[in-house]
Amino acid sequence: MKNINKFAAVAFAFVASITASVTPALAGKDGSNAKIVSAVRSGSVDAIVAEVERAEALMCEECIQTITNLTEDNRFAVREVAAWWFAKRPQMRELMASQMIDDLGTGDSFHVRNAADFLGGVREYTALPALRTTITRSGLSSEAKLAIVRAVGFMAHLSGNSILQTAMGDADATVRAAAIVAWRDVLGQMSVTPIESRLGDSDAGVRAEAATVLGAYGDANVAATLEQLVVSDPDAFVRRNAAWALGKIGQASSRDALTKASEDKSGLVKLVAKAALSSLH
Repeated sequence: MKNINKFAAVAFAFVASITASVTPALAGKDGSNAKIVSAVRSGSVDAIVAEVERAEALMCEECIQTITNLTEDNRFAVREVAAWWFAKRPQMRELMASQMIDDLGTGDSFHVRNAADFLGGVREYTALPALRTTITRSGLSSEAKLAIVRAVGFMAHLSGNSILQTAMGDADATVRAAAIVAWRDVLGQMSVTPIESRLGDSDAGVRAEAATVLGAYGDANVAATLEQLVVSDPDAFVRRNAAWALGKIGQASSRDALTKASEDKSGLVKLVAKAALSSLH
């Protein structure tokens, strides 16, 4: 959906809420639309973020279009601060969220990316069913799928688990790795079973993330697999993370593998393996 349509909706919300409970003397202190526009023209992410944050409580109709435009910026930090600004304005947030959910179903990868980042940024939990459907769409770019995973991670809700499980099977290793990290951060997460198979992933980064999460949860089911990885995986980061995970699981049966790993050619693996040995029961 084009920004002009979003702008029309949120501008109406602005007029409706202009009398909201913001102390006039303090509203938007030192902030202005002109300063935000100037920051945008400078091209500096830090400047844009600073000026949008400065306009946190600014009751500024002309700011709406400026910040709506920022929800489609190619830099995540800019999209993130734009969502944060709208989150401070409940009526505008609600209208924007509704239109962003529509974009998940009808937009191309560019608009799906932007919509997912907005919905995650404002913690719009009602968007989870739409995100669940969107992640299965064919032809969606990896960047868009990463944004969906990121949104689910921000919301950290158990209802997002099925989305993350889908992402763990994605063809792009960066999407798989991001889904593993997001799974770890879900509040009330009890099971890491879907991650266990990722220890055999073809990508070292995915295996390393899987080892870290499984170790953090103390998943003894994968101890034997981690023992194999710590002594034979070709990637040093995987061996290091496997050593750390074995230390967190703490089974005495891992002593032989960790003893061997303590002589690893990588100094980092050696240090972690030796520390893990001291954690065994």
